[in-house]
Amino acid sequence: MADHNSQTRLTGLRILATCLKDTSKLPLRLFIAATLTGMLTGFICAFFEIIPAYLNFIRVEYLSPLGDTSYLKYAVAFVISAILGAVAIFLTKAFAPEAGGSGIPEIEGALINLRPVRFWRVLSVKFFGGICSLSSGMVLGREGPSIQIGGNLGALVSHSLRLKQDEFHILLAAGAASGLASAFNAPLAGVLFVLEELRPQFKFSKRSVCVVFISVIVSTITRDNFSGVYPVFDLPGYAMVDLKDLYIFVLFGIIVGVCGVMFNKLVGIMQNTYQRLYNGSIIRAVIIVAVLAGCYGILSIQIPEVTGSGMRFIPEWIVSDLSVVALLLILVARLIGILLCFSSGIPGGIFAPSLALGTLLGSMCAMQLLKLDMINFDVGILAIIGMGAFFAASVRAPVTGIILVCEMTNNFEFLLPMMCTVISASYTAALLNGKPIYTQILERTIRNQSKSNQPKKLSPK
Repeated sequence: MADHNSQTRLTGLRILATCLKDTSKLPLRLFIAATLTGMLTGFICAFFEIIPAYLNFIRVEYLSPLGDTSYLKYAVAFVISAILGAVAIFLTKAFAPEAGGSGIPEIEGALINLRPVRFWRVLSVKFFGGICSLSSGMVLGREGPSIQIGGNLGALVSHSLRLKQDEFHILLAAGAASGLASAFNAPLAGVLFVLEELRPQFKFSKRSVCVVFISVIVSTITRDNFSGVYPVFDLPGYAMVDLKDLYIFVLFGIIVGVCGVMFNKLVGIMQNTYQRLYNGSIIRAVIIVAVLAGCYGILSIQIPEVTGSGMRFIPEWIVSDLSVVALLLILVARLIGILLCFSSGIPGGIFAPSLALGTLLGSMCAMQLLKLDMINFDVGILAIIGMGAFFAASVRAPVTGIILVCEMTNNFEFLLPMMCTVISASYTAALLNGKPIYTQILERTIRNQSKSNQPKKLSPK
């Protein structure tokens, strides 16, 4: 497992060396800025991964001696998670509203000067508020927040070194790429995320791409010193898929494409629902999120599969022999959890939870096809490919989805069926006029910002 990742690092270093041959294209200040951004991002994101995992472990272990059916156990679980959720949403609403949610749309907006970059506020709220929300058991991921943390660290470095405006944007994008690379231990996906997802906002040049590469490589190496050089998922190798079975992956991609569009629309509807419920009141937001977090605190000790980001259960779902009905129930429960938790505006991402949905969808379809004796390959392949396909259908970054899943699973054998599925899912989503999830959220944020900036009409006396 580690051999492939070491090769990936060596490949990255060779690309970096190629980029640095023409030193006139990369001033020393940018090299230093990129290195600092990568080091800081890798360091902070490593702790952003370690601390919530440790706190979740402590929370569950602390409650274990109280017994499986103890009402006291449920009460304590509710209170602990409710406090964590309340702190997270209060910090966000009171000090840095832009730190709510995943933060990826905020980076996209900042790159075109439509959203502010208040890095001191965002870094503090995102880190401490994110630790609280991720430790509560709510259905949230740390990957989106890691991208925003990385982007804001790039902004901090740029401000500290007094770089120019265009260099500020480069460091912002480089930090975002480093955040993704650190969160998933996927350096190539981190670079591709900027080149593909942030393409409309990112100003391409040899210099800017070079800075992104430097920052990503440094952040990945820094993160690996804390967590080790291992892929995210420890999975067995899979045999090549027969070419005659590729049509199954194309059809599966169509299904995932439809699901991705529906998912994005549901997120938008739920965000609007929360906006009406809060009605601009911080106290109301704190009460609603505290109750929600408390409920997920109870669920996290009873049915952990439907709580958290889902990343630790993905390997089990890939090799699982659960029934289609059981997988469907978990999928529906997690979908509801994402809508309730992510849309609330608490610091936490939708990135990893959506990968979990794709895995469940793929596993469920594979199990059904196996019953019908329609597949001649391992069912785990369709579950893995479901991750990349759902990401592509929702985010509409197909190349990033493909490389991200391959790096996370250390499996490149199913690259061809992965490409067929991802392209099919992306094309289906485009035909249905579905908006990419982060674009949709950014547009909604800008609309709300415009409404709040409009002068209020005076009521007649």
